[in-house]
Amino acid sequence: MNLIPFNPEPQSAAVACIPVRLSTRIPIIIAEDDLISRTLLTALLRKAGYDPIVTRNGSDAMTALRLQQKACVAIVDWMMPEMDGAEVCRRIRASGKLVHVIMLTARDRKEDTIEALDAGADDYLVKPFDSGELLARVRGGMRTLEVQGVLTERADALDRFRMPAPAHVMQIPL
Repeated sequence: MNLIPFNPEPQSAAVACIPVRLSTRIPIIIAEDDLISRTLLTALLRKAGYDPIVTRNGSDAMTALRLQQKACVAIVDWMMPEMDGAEVCRRIRASGKLVHVIMLTARDRKEDTIEALDAGADDYLVKPFDSGELLARVRGGMRTLEVQGVLTERADALDRFRMPAPAHVMQIPL
């Protein structure tokens, strides 16, 4: 039997892993209308070292998101006054803003999960939830945002080195 040797080291810089700078500095926005749930979420995130921005409904959450200059994580309840969580997700996606949305809700049907993910949620967690699982999902969202940030920085750097086409070359849009 011929075995292919396994080499865990990357062969070139092109396949090297993107370094991730996981940080608690990525803002976390909570959108929860229930006082008890909001208080528990806030306490859990603060105990884990985060400083969440707390809102009571979807409209306030959208205002808080508009004020953020960088990527953030949003933990959004589905059933809220003024604007529900699914609409918050749709508006976030329409804005193009980089937000990792975790829908945290009592709605536990598969159809609800599908609807929320189709509306733009990145993750879905049903109440009551395990605090360790929620924190793991927040960290996962932050890793995703960090990698997207690194990729954006690298794409911007490549764009700066892109040579413009010579004036005599006709450019035809595709």
